[in-house]
Amino acid sequence: MSEINSVTYLKDYQQPDYWVTHVDLTVDLREGETLVRAVLQVKKNGNHANPLVLDGEELELLEVKQNNLPVAKGANRADGYVMNRTSLSLQPTQDAFTVNTLVRIHPEQNTALEGLYKSGGNWCTQCEAEGFRRITFFPDRPDNMATYSTRIIADQIAAPVLLSNGNLIDQGQLENGRHYTVWEDPFPKPSYLFALVAGDLACLDDTYVTASGRQVMLCIYAAPKDLDKLGHAMASLKKAMKWDEDVYGREYDLDLFNIVAVDDFNMGAMENKSLNIFNTKYVLAHPDTATDADYEGVEGVVAHEYFHNWTGNRVTCRDWFQLCLKEGLTVFRDQEFSGDMGSQAVNRIANVRTLRMSQFPEDAGPMAHPPRPNQFVTINNFYTATVYSKGAELNRMLHALLGKEDFRKASDTYFERFDGQAVTVEDWVRCMEEASGRDLTQFMLWYTQAGTPKITAHWSHDQATNNFTLTLEQQVPTITHQSNGQPRHIPVKFGLVGPDGQDVAQGVLELTQATHTFTFEKVPPHTVPSLFRHFSAPVNLEAPYTDDQLRHLMVHDRDGFNQWEAGNRFLTTNLMAQVDRYEHGQDIIVGDDVLDSFRRILQRADMDQELKSLALSLPVYQEIAPQREVIDPHAIIAVRKTFLETLGRELHDEFLEMYNTTYHPGKPYDRADAGRRSLQNIALGYLSHSGDAEVAKLAVRQYSQANNMTDRYAALNIIINMDEAQPYRDGVAQHFYYQFEHDALVVDKWVGAFARSQADDVLQIVKSLTQHQAFTHPTPNRMRALYGTFSQANPKGFHAKDGSGYAFVADFLMGLDAKNPQVASRMIGAFEKFRQHRKDLQTHMEAQLRRIASMESLSTDLSEKLERYLGKETYSRLRAGKGDAHTPTPSQT
Repeated sequence: MSEINSVTYLKDYQQPDYWVTHVDLTVDLREGETLVRAVLQVKKNGNHANPLVLDGEELELLEVKQNNLPVAKGANRADGYVMNRTSLSLQPTQDAFTVNTLVRIHPEQNTALEGLYKSGGNWCTQCEAEGFRRITFFPDRPDNMATYSTRIIADQIAAPVLLSNGNLIDQGQLENGRHYTVWEDPFPKPSYLFALVAGDLACLDDTYVTASGRQVMLCIYAAPKDLDKLGHAMASLKKAMKWDEDVYGREYDLDLFNIVAVDDFNMGAMENKSLNIFNTKYVLAHPDTATDADYEGVEGVVAHEYFHNWTGNRVTCRDWFQLCLKEGLTVFRDQEFSGDMGSQAVNRIANVRTLRMSQFPEDAGPMAHPPRPNQFVTINNFYTATVYSKGAELNRMLHALLGKEDFRKASDTYFERFDGQAVTVEDWVRCMEEASGRDLTQFMLWYTQAGTPKITAHWSHDQATNNFTLTLEQQVPTITHQSNGQPRHIPVKFGLVGPDGQDVAQGVLELTQATHTFTFEKVPPHTVPSLFRHFSAPVNLEAPYTDDQLRHLMVHDRDGFNQWEAGNRFLTTNLMAQVDRYEHGQDIIVGDDVLDSFRRILQRADMDQELKSLALSLPVYQEIAPQREVIDPHAIIAVRKTFLETLGRELHDEFLEMYNTTYHPGKPYDRADAGRRSLQNIALGYLSHSGDAEVAKLAVRQYSQANNMTDRYAALNIIINMDEAQPYRDGVAQHFYYQFEHDALVVDKWVGAFARSQADDVLQIVKSLTQHQAFTHPTPNRMRALYGTFSQANPKGFHAKDGSGYAFVADFLMGLDAKNPQVASRMIGAFEKFRQHRKDLQTHMEAQLRRIASMESLSTDLSEKLERYLGKETYSRLRAGKGDAHTPTPSQT
């Protein structure tokens, strides 16, 4: 059982000894097995006598040739090829040569969903990060960019559609009812961007005319039953193509762009060159089956994957440490796109809430790492909030520092200089320096060091001179091997909001020192500073705002994000104070100031409906918990419950009026309707906590009359959790399931609704679902809907005082790890901050982590995280069988 995790370091990067410049691939798909022949054109890199080493896993090697001459297996490379569990190596005889391999693989047995696998009768690939080595032997690394020609052969009835990267150049019939297609991709790409899909699929097609007048064929494939759910994805794709031309000057480069939606997928989507493969969750949308949030998710993810054509595909990463180069930049681009398609403020609020709930805790936990890590055991574990979300924030800061024109100038230089190359973060930042004439050496610390800076603000006003003085202090955490605490280069977008609500001053301040004081002249008394507008840097701000000052910003701040932030800060401060009281055995008090704040928002007729619904939303558990020095889940839950009940009861009439005013069972999706529905369902949610039994009837009426999934699903969740709705609960839940039992994504919603249940017996409810017919063949989406929702969105159930919630999830992870280590590794994140919880829960959580760590066999994915969570010494003892698998040592509690 004992093993040592092998670590890969950024400092050890070297170019490969050989470049593969072109690949001719033949994939013969058959029931039970697939044969893959790869002919590689290889060129030596430099003057050396090193062997050619090709990555390969789970491959049955049938044949090897060099320059068309058979190569036999040898005791060493002088005698022939040498093969082990992860590679094939041979000694080349020339500087330029071909290597021809034939392998057998079994996609039907591939439950890890990496490489080529079969799902629902269709063959599909997922090659990022290191899946191509499960298809054929290859230097499976991002800096080896090659052109590809792919021939696919399959039974015409089983797989009438055969797709791969690039342009379709040939197709035809073969004997025995088989057929083939040939695809040629003229653009060099790394192996992680290879894709293949084969199966019985229906297609929605359209065309797009680029800025230069070229016509591109657009095709979105899905199961035939889902053909009517592809229209929104197609519209989103065309919007993204136009936006990328307008904002970045990037035009699509091939004659064909394909998207395929599949049920079994570990990730959200994959940007394979010209053949994007998507989780159905981010393609399928119809008012009957998709919520407004689903529609927005489809639009954003379709755009994200399309934008990768330039930020990731045409210009890619030299090595996997540079992952944030493509992902951070592309997330920034898709966030800006989503804001332009709707509301920049609403979109920014949503993104920052996600950042604070996922990335900030990661930055303060055992998995803390810079956006560009300096080491990893498996790259699969670094598709993280830090790489994606914080990586996006770094690009947003560069945009704030340089301004729109210089940022665009820098990106143009980047694309022109590095097209067709695999590059580094330094290459990107150097383009920024050249375009702006600025030295960004200090800014590079954001890429290379972990941790969330804390900014402390102080200000004063001199009534004699009308000078306003603002002092900002930054404190960067010191994290072993991850951050040395050096000051960062921080852009501070700001405004000074005068007593009349107008900005006295505004702009971008640059904080580069530990402490910096800024002085503004001719500022009237009672001016309030609005700091970090649009959340211009990923920092924690401590500022001595009074309640009156926050109310001033809530009404007058012209920055939509900071207008919401003022209200959010006010509510969070109140919630945190009441958690303190509860933990000291005192009563929870919802003050009149909180009620008055909500009344004022409810009375504002001029407020954007989406912003209003956000302003009325109580901070959720996942936003409060990371701010507690010691997390007591039950205290947070109790305080939120009291706030919800008090607001629902004391403002019952106001919420009822808002509900009646906004209630309308409208069907089509558009942003105006989405804003109205969000207000309607916020109101119904508060009313459901008021104790008014009549509200249950409102929820049932909404469920019955709904002709869109947003309203129907909101009503279902309320009926499941509202005591007064108990007589209707089983009937409504059964109706929902049987109405949509053949729609996998809607069944996922149904499962998720029960996994979030606040019932005292929620664990028994969730356990019973694992025996339901919906779990006969669970997809990753279904597993996430149940176990992921329970562990990360139901603190009441997961943090049960007896530890039973932890044991339930641990049992699942122990069974899943051998089948799908990627999904298991992501789900164990629910335990990541176990040391921050109160002692009794910490002990229960650690016991389960020790139990998992003591399994006979562990994937590298899970092993790396367990070592970071438990500490290297404890983990090593457990793997060596020398530690108690269940009882934490006193020093660890």
